[in-house]
Amino acid sequence: CISTPTSALGDSYAGEMSAAAALRMALPMSPASGDGSASGDKHRSPDKLAVPCDLYGLFVAEPLQLDVRVDGWIIFFLEMARTTFFVAANFGIQLLYVTRIHNLNRRNEGAQCGPGKPYMQLVCVFVFATSIFKELRGCGDLLDLLLRCPVKETSGYMRLGVGSGSDDRHRHGAVLHAEGERKELTGFTDRLVHWAKVARGGQKQHVWTLGSMSNIWKTFCIVFVAAPRTLLCLLLLKVASGFIVRSSEETMVIDTVAALFIVDIGTFMYNAFTTNSVKQNLERMPPLEIHSSNCAKLLNFFLVNFVLPVITAAFSIAVV
Repeated sequence: CISTPTSALGDSYAGEMSAAAALRMALPMSPASGDGSASGDKHRSPDKLAVPCDLYGLFVAEPLQLDVRVDGWIIFFLEMARTTFFVAANFGIQLLYVTRIHNLNRRNEGAQCGPGKPYMQLVCVFVFATSIFKELRGCGDLLDLLLRCPVKETSGYMRLGVGSGSDDRHRHGAVLHAEGERKELTGFTDRLVHWAKVARGGQKQHVWTLGSMSNIWKTFCIVFVAAPRTLLCLLLLKVASGFIVRSSEETMVIDTVAALFIVDIGTFMYNAFTTNSVKQNLERMPPLEIHSSNCAKLLNFFLVNFVLPVITAAFSIAVV
């Protein structure tokens, strides 16, 4: 008499357990539980390092897109000479300004202690230091991009990674595009179909990449672009800040604007002497995706949002 209700109760309990198990399998797992943590890390949105759309990003990226089979040797040598000349000219002009300002500081030694309005000196130095720290962050991002960028060994001429293009089929260069597979156009009908596709924009748009990056080209960019850029920013921060505090009240604002102008010389060259097609290709380059830990993200959060403003303000006060 008692066994029958007990059996029914057991069957009911087993049915409820199986229904609960099925419900747990149907519902998505929480990222905080068991295997869900790995799934959460897997689907976490990555941080992105983009190629800067300026003179330095152009120097890093454009030679990797040049393809002598498509662009030709003349365009290859002209573009390599052009990008190298503008980067060298930018550094040379900035170094010339830094040397000139340093000589003016030595000539006006003691002028920073004269009567004036210290709050105006503080504001001007703070504005200039903010601009320099923005440039230093750009230097850091470029260096991080170069260090993290994957490499393709034995690519390009002399293993530099330049000259062989980023397209394995050699259909696109940095300046020109291949006209098509002429051997496939054997008849008049094939030619008409090909011309119709070209007229409708049927050809796929080529996107620049850093796929042909090599260790040699990476080292070359770090030594001759990232390192000199960082060094010049630090030198300019030191000498131009002293120049601003030695200026008179009437010329302090003008001297601050002039110091800010020196930082942007490379941007002026890039905007003035680069075609719209090359600018658009540089802007469309896919960024490098990286997965940072929570510790690195927290450190970057406090560094950028709190530590860097405090350092900028402290530096301004110390200079004034």
